[in-house]
Amino acid sequence: MLKQSLPPNVLTKFESVANRNRIPVEVLIERNYELSNLTWQIIRIFELNIRHFIDSEISKFTDNSTWFTDSNLIYRKHLERGPQETNSYQLAGIGFLRTLFADRYHKSLWVPCFSPALPLWKETRKIFYQNFSSLVRVRNRIAHHEIIYNYPLIEVGVFSQQIMLDVNIEAARTIQGMKFAEKITQIRLGSGGGI
Repeated sequence: MLKQSLPPNVLTKFESVANRNRIPVEVLIERNYELSNLTWQIIRIFELNIRHFIDSEISKFTDNSTWFTDSNLIYRKHLERGPQETNSYQLAGIGFLRTLFADRYHKSLWVPCFSPALPLWKETRKIFYQNFSSLVRVRNRIAHHEIIYNYPLIEVGVFSQQIMLDVNIEAARTIQGMKFAEKITQIRLGSGGGI
């Protein structure tokens, strides 16, 4: 992406981050592009699998395939963020999915439904939610073509891989095979790494 093709306000942001990182703005633009592409691949794997996992686990737990419309399970304010078509859970956004791991759902979903389905996750629900929130922030920044250069990208990859160990072992292996931590470090240091 050429520097000249950026709108002035976006270019100003890139210049500021480039100055803080002591690299030319053109280099930041290229590295950010490479980091976005690599991280997007990881997030896509995570998002597709976590969506299926959540739907499957809650459907089994509630014996209701349209659980996402159930105001006894989902807080009314959150129902507005969920899928609006009762036959199409796939329309659920990642922000809605993340919400299901918030404090409000600790007793109703985490303890009886998600925690047993994620036996390799040894941390608390709160840490799960924090990691999921970080992933969503990075995902949204990539989707909006924002700068992610200094964001916790390796941590997003580690979290994604860790959760996939319980959700879909092949997805976890795919993420591991991407050698994302090494590539992210190489891109940031400017020692190649390409994608």
